Amino acid sequence: MPRHDERPPNALARGPAKPDDIENARRGTVEARATERSHAEQAIGDIETACDTIREDLGELKRMVATERP
Repeated sequence: MPRHDERPPNALARGPAKPDDIENARRGTVEARATERSHAEQAIGDIETACDTIREDLGELKRMVATERP
C-alpha cells in the first residue's frame, strides 16, 4: 500500500475540488496501482523460481533414492 504523509486538519483544502485536484488524484491512483502490480508480479516470479528449484531438487533426490535401491 502506498505511503502518504499525514497533514494537520487545518492544511486540508477548502471548497470544492478543482479539475487539477481530481486529475492529480487519478494519476496518483494509477501510479500506485502500477507499483503494487509490479511488486506482485515480482513476488510471483520469485515464488515460481523457488518452486522450480524445489521440483529440480526433488527430482534429484528421487533419482538418488532410485539408484540406491537394489
